[in-house]
Amino acid sequence: MTAEKFIQIPWKLERDPPFFEGNDIKSPEEMFRYILKNHSKKGDKIFDPFAGLGTSLFITEEMGRVPFGIEFEPQKYEWVAGQLKNWTQMICDDAAKMDKYNLPKMDLVIACPPYMERHTKWNPLYGGDPKYAGYEKYLKHMGFIFGKVSTLMKKTTPLIIQLDNIQNGKKFTPLIHDVINILNKNFIQTNEKIVQWNNPKPDYPFTTLLYFKKR
Repeated sequence: MTAEKFIQIPWKLERDPPFFEGNDIKSPEEMFRYILKNHSKKGDKIFDPFAGLGTSLFITEEMGRVPFGIEFEPQKYEWVAGQLKNWTQMICDDAAKMDKYNLPKMDLVIACPPYMERHTKWNPLYGGDPKYAGYEKYLKHMGFIFGKVSTLMKKTTPLIIQLDNIQNGKKFTPLIHDVINILNKNFIQTNEKIVQWNNPKPDYPFTTLLYFKKR
């Protein structure tokens, strides 16, 4: 693994959120421009298995790449798909079911999975279904989803994940460490970069980009 690097990116949210959601789940558009500029070229197929509010997909189209995305929540899916030129390549489903859709091999995968604190029960990967409550089930399903992601990657395809550890009062969740561990079966970590936000929110001075290749 190469040495850890620090990069600086402006904290600026350019696109207004939909009426049903705040911008607190978004990352700045400039972060995705940085990733796409340095790890893809025009015409490349870019995949986001946790599309959310679609920031990675909008920037993919802006930069002349081809977006593919999955979003579990129908309301978010409809909002994002309604603004994409390539809207038919947006899927509303559980990311774990991506193999149902005959997706092509991707040139780059970008992901910011939903976060979970280890002392809580509400599992965002299952929409809070109590049958799947708990951090261990969250991590297990995360590993399963990224196992499916690996089948859509070429040998040369980078996987770049934005992730943060979570400090909530005295409770700490080592999410970065735990996700790296569950990805070891299918991936080799190749790099880690700390993004230092310029003019950040007071409680969010930086984030982490984790880089992987498939085994």
